[in-house]
Amino acid sequence: MNTAFLDAQNLSWKIHHVEQGFADRSILKTYQTERKQIAENLLDFNARYAKLFSQRQPAAEEVAGAAKATAHNNDEPENEFVKTFKESCEFTSGYGVAYGPNLYNWSPENHPASQNSLFCRYPEQTTLRTGRILAPATVTRVTDANPTHLGTFILQYTIPKSPTNTFLENSIPMNGSFRIFVFGGSPKSSTCYPALESFATHSLKPNSYLSAFLRPDAESTSYHELHNPHSRFITFATILAAPHASLYNSSVAGLPKLLARYRDNIFADDKQDFRVPEVKGLGAAHAKMGFKEGQAGVVVVRPDGYVGCVVKLVEGEGTVKALNEYFSAFVGKQLGGEGVKAQL
Repeated sequence: MNTAFLDAQNLSWKIHHVEQGFADRSILKTYQTERKQIAENLLDFNARYAKLFSQRQPAAEEVAGAAKATAHNNDEPENEFVKTFKESCEFTSGYGVAYGPNLYNWSPENHPASQNSLFCRYPEQTTLRTGRILAPATVTRVTDANPTHLGTFILQYTIPKSPTNTFLENSIPMNGSFRIFVFGGSPKSSTCYPALESFATHSLKPNSYLSAFLRPDAESTSYHELHNPHSRFITFATILAAPHASLYNSSVAGLPKLLARYRDNIFADDKQDFRVPEVKGLGAAHAKMGFKEGQAGVVVVRPDGYVGCVVKLVEGEGTVKALNEYFSAFVGKQLGGEGVKAQL
């Protein structure tokens, strides 16, 4: 059933993009190329697992022995049932889905259409892998100081309000938008704000990935439109490696107008994470994405939560040129030339 939900999700946002004129009809072919392999993996797993269930189940001491052997790197063969269970944990949890290279999932290693050096490489420049779910990370929302889990933040469906899901209520709804996560690094760095300013300036240039698909009412969009004031297909989130208290009064004022417009999507990367123990204090989310030692980058996440590409954030037009190249692969037009300039 979980696989069927992902099947429907994968197909629905692609149909939406075609019907709304955002993407070329040829992108519908990626539904089969992405989901067929997952279905085959599921059938293979079910067959192997069902066969093991029909055999003698391991006793409690066998399971404990297998865990102990693993802990001590013992080379003794383990029970086949236990081995299969451990190997399939990632798959059964839903985090094992991995899509191969295609129009949506690319970097210099796996997509011949780009030789742009700003596309981050795995594993040298980023820990993220295109075609896989965004790495989980917790940050602090600047507007209300609530902790926000970036994974939930991009995958949230409409949930009824309740006292227990406050941090979910402000998440981006599943509305067919690409999420562009701008990891700006430390505001104390001399390159942070100039790079953010360059990113915003070139994103607003004629026929950019943003300007080419403006909303007809972009100039009069309500202040209460949190996630899609400029385009129905793009939303932004900015993460800065700084304490929440230092950003509360200055972050919106210091950011370029484009990014400041998404005020509820501005975050402080100030939560410690035991998975990156080398990071003390600030920058744990940056490090989990592979942006270490003050590095900055842009992560483009597909509407279904899977990473599409990772680009370095640099001063100048390079970052936006790389994004134009990425989006040009499936929107059915060449981006970056003359066109309509986005309005703030």
